[in-house]
Amino acid sequence: MTKRDWFRLHSFTGVITGLLLFVICWSGTWAVVSNELDWLVTPEMRVKPGPDRVSWGSIAQVAQEAVPQARIDSLFAPLNDYAAATVSMVQPGGGTHTVLVDPYRGEVTGLLEGRYTVQRFFRSFHMQLFLPEVGLYLVTAFAITLIISLIAALYFYKRWWTRFFRFKSGRGRVFWSELHKTAGLWSIWFIAVIALTGGWYLYEAIQPGPNNYVGPPPGGKFEAPVPQSDPALPALPLDKIVTVAESAWPALQIGSVGYGWYSADANTVYLEGQASFPLVRDRANQMHLDPRTGEVLWKNGAEDMPLYWLWSNMADPLHFGNFAGLWSKLIWFAFGLVLCGLILTGTYLHAQRLVREAGGRSRHRWPGTSAALVVSLLVMIVSVPFGIWEAREYYGPTVEGIKQWPTLAPGVKAVIAAWSLSTLGIIAGWVWMLWRPGRSRR
Repeated sequence: MTKRDWFRLHSFTGVITGLLLFVICWSGTWAVVSNELDWLVTPEMRVKPGPDRVSWGSIAQVAQEAVPQARIDSLFAPLNDYAAATVSMVQPGGGTHTVLVDPYRGEVTGLLEGRYTVQRFFRSFHMQLFLPEVGLYLVTAFAITLIISLIAALYFYKRWWTRFFRFKSGRGRVFWSELHKTAGLWSIWFIAVIALTGGWYLYEAIQPGPNNYVGPPPGGKFEAPVPQSDPALPALPLDKIVTVAESAWPALQIGSVGYGWYSADANTVYLEGQASFPLVRDRANQMHLDPRTGEVLWKNGAEDMPLYWLWSNMADPLHFGNFAGLWSKLIWFAFGLVLCGLILTGTYLHAQRLVREAGGRSRHRWPGTSAALVVSLLVMIVSVPFGIWEAREYYGPTVEGIKQWPTLAPGVKAVIAAWSLSTLGIIAGWVWMLWRPGRSRR
């Protein structure tokens, strides 16, 4: 292939798949900091740091007292030193409550009905555009177009490794072209990471298997260990179980505690968190204990995993940058914005180039462009009712056996509305740009 062929391939993948790719990257960028956005817009999640934190058992106790009729499903450590601990509770008739607890004073700071948050909105939309069954395949398939576009750019942009610090001054198209090239060069590593991990998600979707490693899985799926103790025995206090776990695994920094995490019939206390191996999600380090005796039923760390499962547990932290606290997330967020900017500027440059090649005829465009825009718009239009259905079906409360709409905190509503409106504005500008690109500026 010639340099021009590589250039046209780069432009073609950017234009034909660009609108949906932008929406996916745009939502993923905000998904990176979605937990922090929840913390910012939900006053009940913010606390004043104290000298010491209360125990897991104390957090569980005050949460249970706040909603005595519900059972505790899981407890989560605070997002940061200024954040409340989170307790997820399940109502007898269905539906959930989220109890926020000050981890320094052991006091309830808020009670949220349901679990539909900023984080849940962005993660669900980014993962599958709210589309059941096909959404995951559709989203992850865009990793292929992303890597094709990257490879094509490196082929046609000769001696790119010498151009990191070159920036030709100019106005209009010249400025945006230089910005596009320079930003793209500095984002090579980031685009490669996103494309590689996105491609891995596609592989996992095509080849479904056990969602976690616990040794050779019977029947090809995860089966939580079942305690053999007498079910008539009373459960140990949570603090006692945590003490046993910390003694058995001193390196484990507990991130969450769950009850019957994988199966209610298993009736175990499940702990996960970070240990000695970096760059893995909390699920890579897990421990199951008998709630009545404290016996360790299963313990597995990232360092014990085969290479396949180790990489599987590294994909999420690398894709979302959540492996080194806020700083790594901010880096991923910044480069996510750059990637979105590359898609937008690439479309602008393509539209202006077509006008020049067509001698100023504003309606000239590549074959397939209109069809690609229509399909992209239809996909996003169809995703709206499915998103509404998912919010009610999975995150809304159940009243007298009937599913209700989830109650969203005002701050959550504001973030979702602001993001949705800004996204619609960008999409409108995108469609206008490719349908009526206008005359290029000299």
